[in-house]
Amino acid sequence: MVSLEKKLTYQQRIKEIPKLAAFNDLLLGKVISIPDVLYLNETDKIYFGIINAIQSNNSKAFLNNYNKKSKSNPSKESPSPFVNDDFLIFCLIVGIIKFKCDKTWIESIISIRVRNSVTITFENILNENFYSKSNLPEIVVMHLQLNNRELLTNDILSHAFIGIFENTNLFESKNDFQILCAINTYEIIICLKEAADSVEMKLVNEFILKFSKRIRILSWLIQTLILTGLLYSLFTLISINPQFKKLFDKIGSVLKILGYIGLSQLINLLPIIKIKLTEILMRIFGYPKELLIRKRTQSEFL
Repeated sequence: MVSLEKKLTYQQRIKEIPKLAAFNDLLLGKVISIPDVLYLNETDKIYFGIINAIQSNNSKAFLNNYNKKSKSNPSKESPSPFVNDDFLIFCLIVGIIKFKCDKTWIESIISIRVRNSVTITFENILNENFYSKSNLPEIVVMHLQLNNRELLTNDILSHAFIGIFENTNLFESKNDFQILCAINTYEIIICLKEAADSVEMKLVNEFILKFSKRIRILSWLIQTLILTGLLYSLFTLISINPQFKKLFDKIGSVLKILGYIGLSQLINLLPIIKIKLTEILMRIFGYPKELLIRKRTQSEFL
């Protein structure tokens, strides 16, 4: 798991070592600070040049640095130090895939590296085998973050999160490359999770508004149909029943007075009927009772 205390302590180490700072800035998408070239050897110049080219999306600058490095052809019997430089090899892979360069040289370099989980992950990235159980998922996530974010699926992110969470010896390993990949992968997962939750809540709120509006319309339709049905039934009864019509005519004047009173009372009752009918319909369609109480107190049904 990425301990906050250890992470803060490690941040100081990143600042003190330009190579780590540049790689961390690459993963974060920040502009790197290139040290004075007078104090850099040829491999480090290429390393910083490659990162700068990737960040600026400058294929010409990348190819210039790549061609310089690809002139080196070490063997398994006499490998050069850069062969097992995880930072440089990772950046080369990112650039080669980003700018669609030939993979033959980098594949030969990886073939003579020390055979470990990082090397296997590099091989699988070149072969686009992102779901291999042999991968270090934090490396895969950072590669995809830099080159193809559309392939950052929930499966890959979940696998990475579990792997980082269970790696209790991350900082004790002293492997700066893995530590930086793990820290930045963890941050990406948290940010994506928060963004997903925010989008999900927005969609839920939009659904609630649409659902409530449609229930209110349905309530109004039912209420209108009931009133229309009652008036139609009364009119039909008067029309087809002469005795009821005579009785209605005799007490017509009284009904008129009572009618005005009743109409005013009915108008007063309509909002209450509307609210109760809306609540009943929402409960029938499974709307939570607690939210109904909240809406009632906020007068959201009117």
